[in-house]
Amino acid sequence: MRRAHIDKVTPGSKLGKTIYGDNYEVLLKQGVTLGEGYIKQLINRGFMRVYIDDEETADIVFREPISDQTRIMATKDIIKTYKVTYDSALNMDVGATESVISGINSPRIRKSFHGGMAFKQLCDDVNFFLDEIIGLDVLSVPGMMKSFDNYRYEHSIDAAVVSLLIAKKLNLSRDKMEMLAIGQMLHDIGMSFIDKKITNKPGKLTPEEFNIIKLHTVYGYELLKDAGKSGAVSCAHIPYQHHEWQNGGGYPRSLKGTNKVEMSSIAYVEEDKMVMFSEIVAIADFYDGCISDRPYRKGLPPDLAYDIIKSGAGMQFNKELVDCFLSVVPKYPVGYDVKIKGGVYNGFTGVVASINSHQLSKPKVLVLSDEKNKKIEPFEFDVSSRSAYADLECIY
Repeated sequence: MRRAHIDKVTPGSKLGKTIYGDNYEVLLKQGVTLGEGYIKQLINRGFMRVYIDDEETADIVFREPISDQTRIMATKDIIKTYKVTYDSALNMDVGATESVISGINSPRIRKSFHGGMAFKQLCDDVNFFLDEIIGLDVLSVPGMMKSFDNYRYEHSIDAAVVSLLIAKKLNLSRDKMEMLAIGQMLHDIGMSFIDKKITNKPGKLTPEEFNIIKLHTVYGYELLKDAGKSGAVSCAHIPYQHHEWQNGGGYPRSLKGTNKVEMSSIAYVEEDKMVMFSEIVAIADFYDGCISDRPYRKGLPPDLAYDIIKSGAGMQFNKELVDCFLSVVPKYPVGYDVKIKGGVYNGFTGVVASINSHQLSKPKVLVLSDEKNKKIEPFEFDVSSRSAYADLECIY
């Protein structure tokens, strides 16, 4: 199986993984033959990448971090929680910041959110999510096939997977991982209180509009700060701080980080200090946002997103947490098309077949074409081999 951009899918290709519609009904079942009509339907619905089964890559196995059942359950929980929040904000004055904060803290909205079933169900179902992540050490296949309509919710799920893998690497307790997952899944919930004319604007935002968008961090904090769970204040600091930078260049409070893993900063402290949960989410949110397709741009190749995060360590992202991220997320994920750079097979292309858990940036590649893009007899090339002398580049 391989992952392919929809532009490169030819009629007659066999779908490798079931695709779900906007309401998570089965849209196209695994194994269906993709004709021109199906391909056009996928494009119209905003699916830019799909999994393809072919003879060449039949032996490549994808280990998804969570099952479809759990992914759909968690995504629906997020959607329901957002809907309750959106509905409660319909008659609010979304003008002055003070009036929005006052409205969020009103008895009506607090009862609707904290006392409603949607948020409680999300908190309960997080345990099923964690049960599947606990057994995973490395994210060999990042990101689901997102539709444009449900991007925000599906992005929250994929970013949560990355965040929890980092947390597991740090040996955080299950209670703390649960708190991290809830905060990650609702990290953009404050957008519910931003004028829809701005959040749905198709073009570039003005500086004034972007300043309003930045307030979603404050609104998310206000909504979650009294969620009623143990450590909920730390959970609330995820939406509050996930756009802060280590060098103080982020928002909303221009906080500075220490670039160290400080377990004491997991819990809330009265001083203006970055909470480690939010530093983890900042990395995961950025990574999945980069590699995901959006209506206005293609996603970045995962190796480029990987390098951007690596180069941003110490300035934008917590340096020690970046090192942790690099130890659980491969530079070249399974199923991605790559080109070999250097060595005997310079210019040859193929598909990442498996991850080397000891050297995540040096996987095994199933080589399919030569430097002139001519099909050859497939063979496996181990980039970690001492005789390889080669690097890779994702073909997107």
